[in-house]
Amino acid sequence: MSELVDLTKRLWTKYFVGERDKILEMLHLFQENSVVIGTGKHEFHTSLEQFREAIHVELRQRGDIHFQLEDFYCDEMALTQEVRLIYGRCHVFWRNVDQPTCIDMDCRFSVVFQWMDGDWKVVHIHLSVPSSDQLEGESYPRTLLQQVEQAQQQIESLTQLAETDSLTNLINYRSFQARYENMEKHNSWLYVIDIDNFKGINDRYGHLSGNEALLNLANILSSAVRGEDLVCRMGGDEFVLLCTGLCTSRAAIALANRLLEQVRRQMKDHGTLDGISIGFTKIREKESLDSAFLRADKALYLSKTSGKNMASML
Repeated sequence: MSELVDLTKRLWTKYFVGERDKILEMLHLFQENSVVIGTGKHEFHTSLEQFREAIHVELRQRGDIHFQLEDFYCDEMALTQEVRLIYGRCHVFWRNVDQPTCIDMDCRFSVVFQWMDGDWKVVHIHLSVPSSDQLEGESYPRTLLQQVEQAQQQIESLTQLAETDSLTNLINYRSFQARYENMEKHNSWLYVIDIDNFKGINDRYGHLSGNEALLNLANILSSAVRGEDLVCRMGGDEFVLLCTGLCTSRAAIALANRLLEQVRRQMKDHGTLDGISIGFTKIREKESLDSAFLRADKALYLSKTSGKNMASML
């Protein structure tokens, strides 16, 4: 065992295990402008004077706690002829059945000694205590990983709230607009749909039944289209679909008729919907959403004024 390895072991033994006088005695090993960095938030000292004050505070806080030291290991690296790095690890513990406090720490440390005035002096020391939750192979303590995960979850939650309708969990119109801009719209059709006599449902049966009707229609629309298609609740009882891959007007009409039929079956089985009206149109090349929506909305008006519970195309 080298001189500095032995000196480092005695230093940590005094710090953790020694009585008050022994702990203060070790301070003569430190240079006046030594830097000491510990695990705690405020344990960053850039002079022996600061470290001495911190030691006095710590000794008062320790009270009746008496650390024990085991599994000590350290090694030496020569940085220059006059500077040595000592690094290692140790386990510090203290258990007392009469006290609620329990100490159980795996410590990592590094100490830099410099030869000056005929003696080795500590110019830098760093002690760290990994989180007890840190798992094998983790680069960060689990507590930090949890903070990152919680922040990510919060961001995802806020993003979802900003993009979705709280009742149906469909995307809202703002999100629909953003996604429309980035979609491939070749052979795509825009459908605008609303519930016939929706105000009457609320008036006759109450708003809970109105919400049930909205949820039923949201489920029907979601199940009728493909995963890459967009289903949006625009607001109130109005919904918007953007369906891709409909190569012909016949396919687009077939989808509208399928939606009408599914709503008719739902009316027969549950009775929460009086019917729906649909207006739809093919999206033209490089056409804006506002332009396509205006045409689909006119088609919806035709369905409404022509007797409802039907679909019109423009």
